[in-house]
Amino acid sequence: MKRNFNIKVVFIALIMSVVSTSCEDWLFLEPDDGIIVEDFWQSEKDLKSATMGIYASMLGNNVSGGYSVPELMLLWGEIRADMITYYNTLVNDYMMIYQGDLRSDNGFAKWNSIYRTINYCNQVLENAANVEAIDGALSVDKMNQYRAEALTIRAMMYLLLNKTYREVPLVTTATTSDDQVVKAVKVQNQSELWDQIEADLKEAEKYAVTTYGTTDAEDKGRVTIYTIWSIMADFYLWRDQAGDAQLAEQACENIISSNKFSLVIADDNWLYNLYHKGNSIEGIFELQFDQDILNPFYSLFNETQAYRANPDVMEAFFPIDELLPSVDSADVRADRGSYRSSRSYSLWKYIGLSKNIEKASSQATSNFIVYRYADILLMKAEALALQINGSDATADALRADEANSLITRIRSRARASEQTYQGAPSSRDGLLNYILEERAREFAFEGKRWFDLLRFAKRDNYAKKSLLKDMLIMSAPATRLLSIQAKMEDENYHYMPIPQDDIDAAYPLLIQNPFYVTE
Repeated sequence: MKRNFNIKVVFIALIMSVVSTSCEDWLFLEPDDGIIVEDFWQSEKDLKSATMGIYASMLGNNVSGGYSVPELMLLWGEIRADMITYYNTLVNDYMMIYQGDLRSDNGFAKWNSIYRTINYCNQVLENAANVEAIDGALSVDKMNQYRAEALTIRAMMYLLLNKTYREVPLVTTATTSDDQVVKAVKVQNQSELWDQIEADLKEAEKYAVTTYGTTDAEDKGRVTIYTIWSIMADFYLWRDQAGDAQLAEQACENIISSNKFSLVIADDNWLYNLYHKGNSIEGIFELQFDQDILNPFYSLFNETQAYRANPDVMEAFFPIDELLPSVDSADVRADRGSYRSSRSYSLWKYIGLSKNIEKASSQATSNFIVYRYADILLMKAEALALQINGSDATADALRADEANSLITRIRSRARASEQTYQGAPSSRDGLLNYILEERAREFAFEGKRWFDLLRFAKRDNYAKKSLLKDMLIMSAPATRLLSIQAKMEDENYHYMPIPQDDIDAAYPLLIQNPFYVTE
């Protein structure tokens, strides 16, 4: 992080430079000429501009360097798992992880952009009430709607940090210098993080809107009640304490019963409608890219060619069905869907307009989908499976039947191969294994795989730690396999090291993950 840099000035500059150039009407607010920090936070227009600045901060205008929020969402969720591997361009930080040599100075360990967004959320939360007191036309309800957006994004960022690092600094007050964002705060244990995430989501739930009443882009690009319920389901499945499975199930059911979402039809336009055009009937929350701010993944996966799909893993998850009449009747998520074998297993989900047509660089406007309806269906199936405990055979059978029905909806839409069909499992473990494999197919390269593996592995006091070791057989270099598998025995290795630069600057407040402490 840059030292002695005024974050409030950056905050206003970001809003002026990013928000005013976006082509989305809902993100367009023309700031007054000559605006200065002292004149800000005076009206609803200022509060809305600041709230829009939170979304803009995630898209890639990262003054402190490193990766943007969507890049971290995707890469943190994939680079330690099995579905992608390196290709033409050598990314040294990735190769260190690939070889099991993750260290605290690795570029992927940097959390700068996440805390930058958290600080913008804190700015809104600290100043919203003052704006409402000054601007008589701003109602308390409307002010709380803006607060709900900031609370939700803050909760989302802390959940991402918790999944990645486990224990991190918890910053809930705005800072005026990015030197202060994490450097004056101790690392909090994850139970404290969980309490804050849950409190933020519950408070936001009281005030969030169901629709902004304008465009699909605004309803899916800004926080709605459906975004909050999606994060709640994700959070409760991740925390996995007593009663959390029921809470996750209810959050999913809230979305399902709204009848506002459905699965995009798996026809020839599936790839275009869901991933390129975006804001489809399936999307719940998507980070909005456009011609002004292009999606970074087209360049990363096509022009830079740093990563590709792991061919061995693709063959395992998407087996070729010799009985199919044609390749076009295969799983829509397989070859020419999520990846393309004829282009050296490139990540086609971010490159293609359709099965056969590649985007031009100027068409790299695809949104980054954070939550979509398929995720809700599979999270509900997971929540149901977790409640199968043998105490009530009738209730267990009903839960198993419903979970299998939800899995079948996903598989039917995708035309999944019969070779990946696992029957209709009725046991808790059988269903969870089925769901984990189906999530790998459904969310290939969407930043979920590592977190899915870790969530399933750590359940029941790491009863399935073997999931992580088995995953390495398909992905780790043969010469390093045993070494990395041995490291996986230490639960601390499942999480990233705290960035060394921040530890050095905040000594002795920030404590390193014990696995990465050097002698």
